[in-house]
Formats: sequence, structure tokens, C-alpha cells
Amino acid sequence: MDSREIAVAMMRLGAESLRDLMLADRLLARRLGHTVVSRGGLWCYSSRTLDAGVFNHVSGYGTFGPATQTSIDAVRRYYAHFEETPNFEVLVPTVSRSARALLERTGFRYHHTAFQCHVRTTSRPARRHDVAGLAIARARPADAHRYAKLATRGFGDGGVIANVFERGWTHEIKSDRRVASFIGSVNGRDAATGTTILRSRIAGLYSGSVLPRYRGRGIQNAMIATRVAFGWTRGVRVFYSWSDPDTASADNLRDEGFRTRFELHWYAAK
Repeated sequence: MDSREIAVAMMRLGAESLRDLMLADRLLARRLGHTVVSRGGLWCYSSRTLDAGVFNHVSGYGTFGPATQTSIDAVRRYYAHFEETPNFEVLVPTVSRSARALLERTGFRYHHTAFQCHVRTTSRPARRHDVAGLAIARARPADAHRYAKLATRGFGDGGVIANVFERGWTHEIKSDRRVASFIGSVNGRDAATGTTILRSRIAGLYSGSVLPRYRGRGIQNAMIATRVAFGWTRGVRVFYSWSDPDTASADNLRDEGFRTRFELHWYAAK
């Protein structure tokens, strides 16, 4: 896969995953006013009750969707219905300078860098890790709730947003055979989580977290390697994962053969 093919596949997988998480629990999604629709070839996420950007943005601009005035206008009309203005995910450098300039001429500007995207395309399989007391096992459907609660503890999140993700992760583990989630335990105590979402040519590493008391032991590296190995045995050779810019998580991904290839920029109304 070339750089653009990776970018398109990655953004589409990410968009599908977020849609599935937001809408996994129909009653909760209805109560929170969650919607995911396509307008102008772009995916529009919105929530009537949660103002977090993850639930209120546009995905696909200049990657799996068009970067045109027509698509921007269609998105604006959709959000105007909610008396909101859209926020655009812009994957750099895949989205061209001219496409970014079009957003700026239309009333949007760069706001911040949301994530770095790290990609692994090396022909080497994942290396083995030996961390004292660590055992990593794939979460079974019966483990879904346990996994979800552990993941949000690792991220330090709570409240309604955490509930949305917990319901989504639980649903994925129970119902989507393309999702493989893993729990890392140290001396029998739950310590870490991580998920691989598979497609035919690419796999995304998501919901990787380690409880604070277990950090600094190499556990996250072992969890990354386990997820890469899982996809590798199924013929996948391209992997990606998001992180906050230049964090310990980014360093750990680089240690496991990932390279920082893209940044996800956030464009908001001026």
C-alpha cells in the first residue's frame, strides 16, 4: 500500500469504528442524541448532549471523501440544522495544501493537532517481550464488560463519555469478529488493555491503556507487540495507531517498529 492508500484505509476504518462505538447502544444513543450521517460524501458525527469534539466533527475530508466546496456546503447545511458549525478532521500531509486552503477560504482555520498517527509497514514480525508477571490473553465475549471498565480506568476517564465508550467496546467484543481485544494481567491482577481492529489489508490498534501503578515496566510495548502479532498471523502487514503528540505512547509505538507518518489536524470555524 502506498501512503495515500494507507491514509484512506486508516481514516475509513477509524470512521467506521467511531460510528459503531457511538451507536452501539441504541437506547443510549437515542437519549444522548447521537447521529452519524453522510453529507456531501463526508461523515458527520453529532451529539445533542455531549460537546466533546470526538462526537461532533466531520471525517473523510480529502481522504475517503471529497474536498470540494460542494461537500463543505452540504456539511454546513447539516450542522446548521442543529445550530452548530462543523469541525473538520484534516489528515496531514495527505490532505493537500489546496484542500486546506479551501477550508480556510470558506471560514475555517487550523485549531490544534489532535493526534499523531504512527504506521508500521516493516517486513519484520513483532518482537517478543518478557515482562515479569505479565500474562496477556484475548478477551472473550464474557470478558467484554471487564475489558471496557479496565480500559476506561486506564485512560482515567469517567462520566457519560466513558459510558459511551464502555458500551461500544462491550458491543464490539461480543459481536464483531474483526475485533480482537486483549487484557494484560500482572500476577493475576488486571493491568492493561488493547484492541486490534482488522481489515483485509490494514489493522488499527485502539483502546490501549495501562493502569498508572503498572506503567514504566514495558507492559504497553508488550501489548502493542501482541496486537501486531495477532494481525500478522492473519496476513496483515500494515498497522497504525493514534497517540497524543510526542508522548510516552508515541515512543513505545516507535520502539515496536512504527513510524510517525501523519498528523490529524482540527479545523474549526474562524
